[in-house]
Amino acid sequence: MYIGPELSLFISRCAEVQSEAEIKDLLTEAGILLRLPKFALVSHVDLLAEGTRAVAISNYHDDWIDRILSRRYYLDDPLHAASTRVRMAIAWHDASKFVQLTARQTAILAEAEGFGLYDGITIPIHSPGEFRGTCSFGGGQRLLVTAELLAVVQLVAVFAFQAARRVIHQAAYLSRPPIPLLSPRHVECLGMAAAGLSNKQIGHRLGLAEDTVHKYIQEAMRRYGIGKRGALILRAVFDGQICYNNAA
Repeated sequence: MYIGPELSLFISRCAEVQSEAEIKDLLTEAGILLRLPKFALVSHVDLLAEGTRAVAISNYHDDWIDRILSRRYYLDDPLHAASTRVRMAIAWHDASKFVQLTARQTAILAEAEGFGLYDGITIPIHSPGEFRGTCSFGGGQRLLVTAELLAVVQLVAVFAFQAARRVIHQAAYLSRPPIPLLSPRHVECLGMAAAGLSNKQIGHRLGLAEDTVHKYIQEAMRRYGIGKRGALILRAVFDGQICYNNAA
């Protein structure tokens, strides 16, 4: 797979899939084209906990999946641990650069090699209001990492995870109300509030009266139908309206 027609087709099909089985078929095809035939698209949660609607789509060997679950390897997965430290692609042979591997984690990596998982790439998936996750592609040989390969795997991971979330949580997404419209000034005030600034401090930075800042935040609360400042900030972050860097 390269940055061209095949990748464009993959992205288009991600928008059309209606089941986890279809996503698995798509990832199987992508893995073959990438020459990394093994894949796992998973949320970072306790996969055995009742009621968890986690993303968990993989073509790993059944015996390896059984070990991951029965021995709870997923709680100590070194690649999952590394993915919490960085926002970029992680080559498996570089995992120790991001986390200090424990004896158990080193043993997990060695054991995985026996199931055709010698080397690969893991992409961290972080989305506000969602469980962290990863998309991994691997194979049985040492991997030559190129910029093009990283770019393609990154795009495949992001679109595949979006598709999985849509399929698994479709009912919840359909029932969500539309995101309220906020003005640029609302966003500025909320972003600084999220960083811990008071109305007075926000006003000083923006050249506004403290009471004016208060009115902007109150109006944002009204548009969201929320009566608490903290809850408003949480919803605005979840909806992608603000981030904690707004006050920088």
